[in-house]
Amino acid sequence: MFARGWSHEARVDGTQTFRSPDGLGAVLHRFSRGVSGDAAWTAWAGDLGRPHWKARFTPGAPTTLVAAFTASLISTEPLHRTVKDVPLDVRDRLYMATATTNQTSAPSAAIPPPASPAPRRTR
Repeated sequence: MFARGWSHEARVDGTQTFRSPDGLGAVLHRFSRGVSGDAAWTAWAGDLGRPHWKARFTPGAPTTLVAAFTASLISTEPLHRTVKDVPLDVRDRLYMATATTNQTSAPSAAIPPPASPAPRRTR
């Protein structure tokens, strides 16, 4: 997250918050056990009081799932969507990404199988 410009704030109440560089999203991690049923991870976009969306992961959620979700959240890969799919209050932050073509490399030559072992004498 830090390599992508996200900020980090740790608090004495057992939580830490990661905020996106543009301020449009955040991830809250509760690393101290609080009230039973509290989410260990909460992510949202928009204002926390009225988010556009929110995702919560309980302490029992597999860490690989949380890691995959977080990796997709911080990805800088352009997201294709129509303007009507973007909430009005964030449309002023849209920008057009230059389309890139996937250049696939030529398939590599097949690797020949290893030579079979030389016949040996058995007793």
